[in-house]
Parts: sequence; structure tokens; C-alpha cells
Amino acid sequence: MSFGRKRIIFGMAAVAAVAVATLPMATGFAFGSEDTVLDDVDGELLAASGIESPVAVPGSEILEPVIQLDDEAATIAEEAVEAEAPVTEVAAIDDTVDADLICLVKIVRHEAANQSMTGQLAVAQLVMNRVESPRFPNSICAVAHQRGQFFNTNAYNPSRNDQRWENAMEVALDARNGISDPVVGEAVFYHAAYVTPRFHRSRPRVTQIEDHIFYR
Repeated sequence: MSFGRKRIIFGMAAVAAVAVATLPMATGFAFGSEDTVLDDVDGELLAASGIESPVAVPGSEILEPVIQLDDEAATIAEEAVEAEAPVTEVAAIDDTVDADLICLVKIVRHEAANQSMTGQLAVAQLVMNRVESPRFPNSICAVAHQRGQFFNTNAYNPSRNDQRWENAMEVALDARNGISDPVVGEAVFYHAAYVTPRFHRSRPRVTQIEDHIFYR
């Protein structure tokens, strides 16, 4: 056989090898009995070219193409996945026990200790509504000590070692940090349900929670 013929046969073998390697991956079709025919042709061509047939290694078959990403592409892919992940923001809770918090605890303890936790939260939220309103002082203690409104918390010293104080503290922290949903809306006035003060008759009523009626 001349050198030119060998080169032609070798080229045919290479084309046949590429066709066999790429057809299953490109089309996704499995070969049936045609595998034997292709293998025989490929073997004859390789034998004619003087190249030994490769030995098949178990588990080395290519089932699907594997994409290798460089470092930059991998980083971009990771950032894209992280960007789609939901982010949950958790607000920091201010649990500082300062003068204002103690004033709020005392108001809740004094005004609503006989109410449920919701009833106590209603009073605490009303105080915070006043702090945030331009019509009232801008601190809890100033709201508590405003003339004709609540009372002098400095003169009120209940036990701080009972369940009522602990409940009032929990409610006060909740209201100051705005943790729970509002239960009295924008109410800034309230009174006991068993009285009917003349002052509240003209005010928009918001709701009644247990023994207290709340107004804007």
C-alpha cells in the first residue's frame, strides 16, 4: 500500500471515530444493532491504518457533556444563585432597660394589669402612638407625666418580682420595638368602658379591647 493510500484510510478512520463519538451526544438517540456494524467498520479502518483500537474502560462512557467553568464564570453563577435566594431581614430589638422603658412598664402595669396580653399591648401601643404624634411629648416618660393624662410614674413602685411585672415588661418591649401588628390603629385616647367621659364623645372611636375603649 502506498503512503498516500494509508493517509486516506487514516483520514477515513478519524472521520468514522468522530462520528461514532459525537452522534449519541448530539442526537440523544441510543444505538441498537447498528453499534456492531459501526464498531466493525471502525475496527477495520483502524486496523488498516496501523492504529490499535482503544480499550474501553468501564464507567468511562460519556453520558452527557460536562461544562467546565473558569473561576470568573463560576463566581458569576454563584452570585446569580445567591441573588435569587429570598432574604429575610430581622430587625434588631432594643432591650435596653432605661428610664423610658420603665415608665412604659409602669403604665402597662398600672393601667392594664388585669387585662389580657392583648389588652396590655393596646395601652402600650397607644403610649407609643402619642410619642410619635406631634400633638404629644416625644418621649415615653414625658407622655406619662403630661398633666391631666397618665400619672407620676416616679411615685408608683410596684413589685418587680412578680408575673405582672414580667408581663408588663414583655409588652413594653414589644410596643417600643413595634414587633406586633397594631391592635389599636392610630388611637391616642382611651378610657375604661364603664365610664363615659364627655371629652371623648366627639372623638372618632377606633375599637374596644376588653375593658378599654380607644379613640383617635
